[in-house]
Amino acid sequence: MRSKGYFPLIVLGILTLLAAHTAAASAATATPSARGYAHPELLAETDWLVEHLNDADLSIVDLRSQAAYTAGHIPGAIRLDGTKLDDPDTAYVPKPQDFAALMGSLGIGDNIRVVAYDDQGGLWATRLWWALDYYGHTKATVLNGGWNKWTRESRRTAREVLTARQVIFTPKVNENVICAVDYVKANLKRPGVVIIDARSQAEYNGMDVRAKRGGHIPGAINIDWQRNLTADDLKTFKPAAELLKMYEAAGITRDKKILTYCQTGVRAAHALFTLRLLGYETVRNYDGSWAEWGNSTDLPIEK
Repeated sequence: MRSKGYFPLIVLGILTLLAAHTAAASAATATPSARGYAHPELLAETDWLVEHLNDADLSIVDLRSQAAYTAGHIPGAIRLDGTKLDDPDTAYVPKPQDFAALMGSLGIGDNIRVVAYDDQGGLWATRLWWALDYYGHTKATVLNGGWNKWTRESRRTAREVLTARQVIFTPKVNENVICAVDYVKANLKRPGVVIIDARSQAEYNGMDVRAKRGGHIPGAINIDWQRNLTADDLKTFKPAAELLKMYEAAGITRDKKILTYCQTGVRAAHALFTLRLLGYETVRNYDGSWAEWGNSTDLPIEK
């Protein structure tokens, strides 16, 4: 009879222990990307990737140099030259048919999840993420810390040079994440619109000139893209609270319409990715950037 009395207590104790164990396990597997970001699903952590390396619907894309890739890469990764993410004639993102052919050659089809990485804090990985987002592919993520973090953690690497099976990629243009020069001109210093210059301060001030003219688009706010990352050699994304404090202090709030630019739209894509991570939903990349604006002598500039 006494055992009947203790039985509920025993069950309760077991359930309590199980709950505690589950909570501890959840805490242990909680990733930095899940702590404060509005869209943590845009970042892949190394722990997650280790568990999913062999997923049939996963494509891992290495955007480092050919030499770096050949020396060693994440198992199963296929290399992409980041410069192919620009149209050689327009300096904008490739045309739909060209981008579809490029993605298809990498084995990236409509239902494939993409994890992109590099060794520069996501500079080129976010460019691929943005280009995919522009063409309606919403299953792309960026590996937080990229190759730097992967190797620091002594993760497994491979040297086999891979080629992908050709598949079909269907481009579906999303005009809401890009803008051209006329759109920027129409929104100069307009209330409710903020232009972010993701270049270095020297480029912004006109001391480092990489076009016919130096300086910046009138009214643009300079937030160097590297300020989105930790200062260590891992170059992971800073915590959400720290990033929000930086952007909001500059008047870049989530109720604004935001345009990003740099020299060629690559650093601007990194800035756009960071803002999307934080929950900024209305952000466009001026893909022509300073290479177009600075070389057009009829457009206004500031220094």
